[in-house]
Amino acid sequence: MKLSIISLRITFIFALQILHAQRVFPLFEDLSVDSVLKPKAWASKISFDPISQHLFYTTSGGNIYEVFENTKSDTLRFSVLDHGIQKVQGLCFVDSTLFLSGNIWYTNTGIGMVVKGVLQPNGSRIWSTVLSTSAYPTSSSSGDHGFTGITADPQKEYLYFSGGSRTSFGEIETNNGLYPGMREQALTSKIFRIPIDATNIFLINDSLALQNSGYLFAEGTRNAYSMAFNEQNHLIAIDNAGERDDPEELNWIKQGQHYGFPWRIGGNSNPLSDPAYDATQDPLINPTNSAFLAGHFQADPQFPTAPTGVIFTEPIANYGDAADYYKDENTGQIQKASESGLPIRTFTAHRSPLGLVIDKNHEIGGAYSGNGFVLSFMPGGDSTGYTPLSPWGTACPFVDPSRELVMLRFSLDTINQAYSIHTSNIISGFYLPVDAVQVGHAIYVIENNGELWKINFPQAQVPPAGFASDSFVYPNPVNSFLNLYYPNPNQQSRYFELVSLDGKIVYESNEFMSEFYTSDISNLSQGGYYLRLISGGDLIARQKIIIN
Repeated sequence: MKLSIISLRITFIFALQILHAQRVFPLFEDLSVDSVLKPKAWASKISFDPISQHLFYTTSGGNIYEVFENTKSDTLRFSVLDHGIQKVQGLCFVDSTLFLSGNIWYTNTGIGMVVKGVLQPNGSRIWSTVLSTSAYPTSSSSGDHGFTGITADPQKEYLYFSGGSRTSFGEIETNNGLYPGMREQALTSKIFRIPIDATNIFLINDSLALQNSGYLFAEGTRNAYSMAFNEQNHLIAIDNAGERDDPEELNWIKQGQHYGFPWRIGGNSNPLSDPAYDATQDPLINPTNSAFLAGHFQADPQFPTAPTGVIFTEPIANYGDAADYYKDENTGQIQKASESGLPIRTFTAHRSPLGLVIDKNHEIGGAYSGNGFVLSFMPGGDSTGYTPLSPWGTACPFVDPSRELVMLRFSLDTINQAYSIHTSNIISGFYLPVDAVQVGHAIYVIENNGELWKINFPQAQVPPAGFASDSFVYPNPVNSFLNLYYPNPNQQSRYFELVSLDGKIVYESNEFMSEFYTSDISNLSQGGYYLRLISGGDLIARQKIIIN
């Protein structure tokens, strides 16, 4: 037995040595990857300071480092002695102000906190409390997530942050018997919104008080560790599932919505509430799973009933072809959404999605423009989810290689007000990446006990000087050559037509996909026309032009 354990450890160390000898690599020729530096251990979050134009990252123990990319170095700027948060899991800049979210953990309780550091002329920061909570009971499991991701809306009016769950799947977590029968708490499994200029908000661990506070934005999320706004100002958040082989989630977070936890996880129903549940017969339970071996998966007659009258909001549907493996709930057979024709909601189980980035300003060019990007923290495993590279020996994504940066192409169903995505792997080879940030047409990825990487994307083309922001045709009036600029993030085929003022189509272009298009219209008569830009049979833009 001892020999087998030693052998496993040697295999694990050898595998890690091979892994770290490999370079993260792009899967497309127009991408490149650079190693910036090796950050300090236990990196947790990364953000970009618009004032210094430098990256900053945190470690989970509360240290904040400034990155000097030109010298490939970093410097400790602040610690828990400055800002007061023992475990930092959220970081964002709003203009010159730095915001942090996280927790102070005591022996059997903890408090959630949001603080801000206001920049001073000498480069220091004055720290103050934005929000704190009353102490709430911790658990003794890995499901104790605490306060995590924090972000601001594009209008810089509000801060949004996550209060993660204290359980893995809604089970009783007594913290070694201290809290009999205790499951989730009022302060857990929520997303909060507070004014960006708020100070000294105090939240108590009481459901009615939270409902009346005006600060509860949404609930039923397990661990929204990373959130980002898209160009429609919609808040998108990742969420991970527990030890069962349920999909990991991506959600459009709307005010007042409930996202299902712990009754719905990754589009599946939580089976613990079924009195007849037998985990040994559950196709989504791996018999080598540590939670299963510990007896956590048992029928739970006292499992709370779902809130009356609440319609759960389902995760975003992923049609593939990346991060889209799922298990059939009846047979346990592994399926792939892009091959089965059925979507997964949203990602392969146990990927632990992190580092959500959305190119909302179209700073990235080419086929990547305007899309979302997400990392996977856990390495990929075999058909059972096993890999010697698992950081804690826990289940990893089955079959799915993971360890990638995945691109998300969003589609919005305006009738049902729901997003779906198509996915593509674009960068491979990460190990335990925890966060990402976009700076111009680059995305920086920071790993836990690994590297800080820079992903170089094509730069978005920009209209020439003098191009009116409310126009997509230049020049206007136009003479012989008409130039058109209109972003095309999803690389859809389009064409335009010129229509005379009496409604007759006088010119139709060839189909094109680029953002820029030039057409010779020298044979058209002088006068006024309407230019209609069409994609997939839909009119997407319209502008009056003058030919002189």
